[in-house]
Parts: sequence; C-alpha cells; structure tokens
Amino acid sequence: MKLRNYDGNIKIIAIIITIILVLIIGIIIVINLNKDKTVEPIEEEPYEYFVMHSLDDKYGVIDKKGNEIIENKYSNIYIPNPAEDVFFCFTNEQEYAILDSKGNDIFTDFSSVMPITISDATLEMEKKVLCYEENGKYGLVDYTGKKLTDAIYDEVISLNNKPGCIRVKKDELYGVLDSEGNVIVDVKYNSVEGDEFSSQDEGYLKTGYIISEKTNTGIIYGYIDYNGKELISPKYESITRALKYDTDDIYLIYMENGKKGVIKNKKTIIKPRFQSINYYTNSNIFVVDRNGKYGFYDIDGKEILKPEYETYSVAGNYISVKKGDESRLYDLHGNLVNTNIYKSIIETENPSYFIAQTEDGFYSIISKDVEIKDRYTFISYAFDNFFIFTNEDGLSGVLNIFTGIEIPAEYENIILLENATALEARKGQDVEIYSKDLQKTLTMTNGIVESVGNGYISVYSDTELKYVNTEGNIVPNTEVYPDLNLYSYQTDDGKWGFADKNGNIVVECKYDRVTELNEYGFAGICQSGKWGVIDSTGKVIVVPEYEIQTYYSPNFIGKYLLEEQETIYCIEPEV
Repeated sequence: MKLRNYDGNIKIIAIIITIILVLIIGIIIVINLNKDKTVEPIEEEPYEYFVMHSLDDKYGVIDKKGNEIIENKYSNIYIPNPAEDVFFCFTNEQEYAILDSKGNDIFTDFSSVMPITISDATLEMEKKVLCYEENGKYGLVDYTGKKLTDAIYDEVISLNNKPGCIRVKKDELYGVLDSEGNVIVDVKYNSVEGDEFSSQDEGYLKTGYIISEKTNTGIIYGYIDYNGKELISPKYESITRALKYDTDDIYLIYMENGKKGVIKNKKTIIKPRFQSINYYTNSNIFVVDRNGKYGFYDIDGKEILKPEYETYSVAGNYISVKKGDESRLYDLHGNLVNTNIYKSIIETENPSYFIAQTEDGFYSIISKDVEIKDRYTFISYAFDNFFIFTNEDGLSGVLNIFTGIEIPAEYENIILLENATALEARKGQDVEIYSKDLQKTLTMTNGIVESVGNGYISVYSDTELKYVNTEGNIVPNTEVYPDLNLYSYQTDDGKWGFADKNGNIVVECKYDRVTELNEYGFAGICQSGKWGVIDSTGKVIVVPEYEIQTYYSPNFIGKYLLEEQETIYCIEPEV
C-alpha cells in the first residue's frame, strides 16, 4: 500500500514539475517576445587609421602617428571603420584584398566579404558589421571574422539614416537586423523603411519603422516603434511620421480611403478627412488641406482654425492667413492678434517674435504687442532681443526690439557665430567680433573665422591668431586647449613659435605663421610661404618646404596633409 502511495506521490510530483516547467517556458517565451529590441547608438570612435593619397595617384594607409601601415600602391582603399585595422585594398575596380595593420590577408575563410554602405553620398559605412557571400546568399560577419548570421539572405543593405540597422531580404520579404545579427523586425514585410526620426541628443536611437504588406487590393502600411513592437498593423494606404522631437509620443499621418488623418501613438486624434496634412515642428501644429482650403489643429487634435483659408504662413507662436482680400494674424490658440497684411511670415528661434514681409517687399519684426518697420530689405534673428537688419543701401546693422539700433548700418555683412551668442561683422577687409552685450571685442584684417569645437572660435590671418568663446570674448589658447603641452606663441616682432603652458619658449619663435597642435599631436609651421610640421615635443618632422594652396590653416598627421571632405583622408603635399 505504501509503495503504491509512494508511486502515486511520485506521479503527482512529476505532474507538478511538468506544469511548472511549462509555465516557466511560457514566461520565457513571453519575455522574449516582448524583449526590448532597441538599437543602441554607435559611438563615434577616434580615428586610428587614414587613407593616404600619394602624388602618383596611389593609395595606402597611415596610422594617427603618421606611420605608413599599408604601402601606397593601390588604386583605391576603403576603411569601413577608422578605429579598426580592416582595410579593403583595391588593385582595380573588381579585385581587392582585405588586409590588417600588419599587411596580413584576413577573412581568408570567406570567398567574399564586403563593407556595408550607409550613405552613397558620404561613403559612410557600417562600423560594427560586414557582409559576406556564400553560395549566392549573404550573411553578416563582425570585424573579427565571427559569423553573426548564416548566409541565408538574398540582399543585405544598411537601412537609410539608421546606422547599426541592417535591412535584409529573403524570399522577396524584408526585415531588419541589428549589428550583432539579432532580429529587430521580422523578415515578413513587403518593405521596411526608417521613419527618418532623429534628435540632437539621441541621434537615430528612437527611429521607428514604416512597414508594408502586399494584398490583393494593393500595398497597405503599418508602423513598428524603435523597440521593435508593432504599433500599427498594416492597414492604411500610406503612413509617414510627423517629426516632433521633444516628446516620446509618436505622431503618424496616415491615409485611409484617399483621405489623411493623424494618429497619436495608437489613438486617432484627427479623423481622415483631408487631402494633405503637414506638421510644423517649431509651432507644434498640424496644417490640414480640405479641397484647397487650409485649417489648423494642435498636437492633441483640437481644431484651432477651420479649413477655410486660401493661403497661410506659420512662424513661432503665430499663424498668418488670408481669405479673399482679408489677411489676419492669429496666435496658436486661435485668438486674433491683428489684421495687418503680410506677404509672408518667418519663424525665429524666439517664439515671441517673427519676421514678416510686407506686400511691398520690405521686412518687419512682429510680436503680439510690437511691430518694427523701417524699409528694411532683409531681417534675421540673432539672439535675445537682437535682430540683424539690412537697409536699402545694402548695409547691415543690429537693432534691439526694445531700445532700437545698437550697431549702426555700416557693415557689408553681419552673421551670428555658429552655436554662439556673438556676431561676426565684415567691412572691407576687416572682420570684427561683437560680444553677447554687443561690445566690439576684436578687429582683424583679412581674418578667417572658424569653429574649433569645445565652444570656442578661432579668428586668424597670415599674421594674427585669436580665440573667442561663445559669448564673443577673447580667451587664451591655454583655455581653449587645456590638455596640450605646447601652445602657439607670438613675440612682439610678429614671429611665431611654441611655448609651454607657463609661457616658457620651447620652439624658437622664427616662423611667419603656425597652427595649434591638433588632436593627433602635430602642428604646422610656415616660413617664406612654405609649410612644415612639428610634433608635440617640438621636434621638426618636416622643415618648411610644402607649397600648400589653402584658404584655411592646414592640418597635418605626420608628414601628410589631412583633408576633410566627404570623408577624412590624407594626401602627400607637393614640395
């Protein structure tokens, strides 16, 4: 009896264990199905290697110290990731070898390995993954030669504007893999495209996917979010994303039965009743078109103005509309601001102001309470309450919307410095810098103004070199480059050399012009119109003998001239 009971208990325990295992497996499956498939941003790594173009039109590779790694004897060379020693060295348009930094053949276990191009325009390539071919099919392999997928795909290409996402094709259907070969979007759609979303802080991290399926009646579209989860199943005639950057909400403009509407996440906020819908990012409104008449909705789908206007302009916090002979200006809540007639309005960085062009072609500055006009032929917003204007004589100045003209109209051109609250003004051969409080801080003849990163700007000529911060104030080079061991130094007689951080001369001040040490530890030295190179210790690498025709200060890696165009590469200068 006990034995039978014992056997029965064993069976009961076995059944319980089986049930528990089934539950665990089910939970694991559910977890995997809902696993976050976000593609992490690919961090930009410092350049370790550069393609070098020689005077006899051959290509090689140098490292960041200027050492020759691959002899310059090839017709072309691609370096998919400049931080990795994987070089595609072409002897002609069809034949190439894949070499490492020691000149060894690599990927010899594969019949064919190719870089994956992200953009044909810039020749940018995938940084973490390559493509290999096997029996007419394609798969992914990493830079160490490890297979990430089997060769089962008919096509492998990068998804436009979304590095790290690889679109694959199999049996006429498409999906997306990440750079480790993991499936983000299942290979089951007629098409997969990125929604073109990107932000300044996160880049392409939250780019979603517009998907389609082929049916008996045509192509229908849906949407998958950046986590790889299907937000909208394919059912609409078209889908585009309204590129609103300051929210995690996803706004989709869709078409159903030939009419367009708007979905916020999964909820329809504007019903499909319009021929077209456009989203205005800075104003956070949708402009709808019904039978050639325009109306306006906010981002929650609330109607601001009915679709009854013939023309419109949107700028900042204002909407300018025209119906018949009547022009009106509204705020974003639909409140009437004024009825002045404007040909167009232009938004500014400050949503409290916009720039309006009148019917006679002159420009005004408009806010809810103020209109400033004086036959200006052009106006652009600078910063704070400052605007740059051009008068009928073609001369430019700066005005404050509250206090009037701050800089008289005596300059040929005035522009806002990049990423700064300071101005660059030009008159004849002189360039002048105005600070945030519109004080003139610098004047230089034949000056070139150039951003040097880290929030600083250089202003230089054949005889001078100055630095200003983002507020337009002059700062020393030791502040701009705090980690260097040598700094450009000019004596009272105008000659240049290099000193340490304490001002002690390290390189004799005998040159007509020099550059600052770059991130690779090299600086240019110029004497009698010819350029040479020193390293970070002050050692002369090349005596001034290069005849370099360049508007900007040259940049060197070892004895080679660094060029930055569509891609970064080095050339051998002429002596």
